[in-house]
Amino acid sequence: MNELPKLTEKQQKFVLRYLINGNNATEAYKFAYDCKKMSDVSINTEASKLLKNPKVTLWFKYAQNNIQQVFQEEIIYSALDCFNELERIRDKTEDNNKTVSVALKAVELKGKLAGHFVDKHEVKADRLTDVLDKLT
Repeated sequence: MNELPKLTEKQQKFVLRYLINGNNATEAYKFAYDCKKMSDVSINTEASKLLKNPKVTLWFKYAQNNIQQVFQEEIIYSALDCFNELERIRDKTEDNNKTVSVALKAVELKGKLAGHFVDKHEVKADRLTDVLDKLT
């Protein structure tokens, strides 16, 4: 991580938002910078310039090179694992309601932890480096 250049706070916000929002540079620029007095054309132009900034480009390359590792390490408990576990619990505990509810709660908590039972997704990070540190 030491080889990556330092970004300004606004650049960090831009990079993080860009990675999270599906690579929408205009939206990421609006998130990171005050654009109240800017036209849409100006915002698009500045976002495009920022995408070509060598420091920003290095951060994008770093994230892209490490995304597969993140998926392998962080998404261990798959939806299929969750369904299989629910099926196993149902088969083993059909006669005992108390055991079923405790087992189902355990599966629910594991599923929530893995992101399978979520009402909404929210990403909180003060700094881009905090998020991207988890990618390494």
